[in-house]
Amino acid sequence: MSKFEGGDISHLEWLVESRARNQGASLKLLSLFEKYPRRLRNRQNAALAEAMVAIGFSLWRGAFLADKSGAKGGAVDDAEAILGRMLLDNAITYPQDRAAREWTFNYYVGNAHYRFQVLTKHAGWTNLLHDKPKNQKPKARWEYYETKFEEAVDLLSDRLSAS
Repeated sequence: MSKFEGGDISHLEWLVESRARNQGASLKLLSLFEKYPRRLRNRQNAALAEAMVAIGFSLWRGAFLADKSGAKGGAVDDAEAILGRMLLDNAITYPQDRAAREWTFNYYVGNAHYRFQVLTKHAGWTNLLHDKPKNQKPKARWEYYETKFEEAVDLLSDRLSAS
């Protein structure tokens, strides 16, 4: 029996693959900052770049939390716990995010969704989120938004290379 208590091997395989996928897209995004420093600092492109960094970060953190159970009432219980911890300690770190993943996963994936709306508004990429995740399970939701993040990085690359 394993002495590791962090999850089953299949979840850890998914987690490692998902983080690598997210970090690959994030690295591609970072390379755009290096390749197009002036273009990324004009008003409209800066808003896009900032939103995309927020998406990348939110999905990176969300991957660590995707093994939430979905237990009824769990998200509201964890929201209460996070709020109490925030007020008591004046800080939230990864261990608190992890302990409250019924709520924090939803927060990070929700933030990614919100930032995609910013992309749609500022870039006119209306087809980016034209569909919704068909499966509402956490890993499937994460994978849906990660695919959209990868598409958005490609769209930004195309936009910058054309200007």
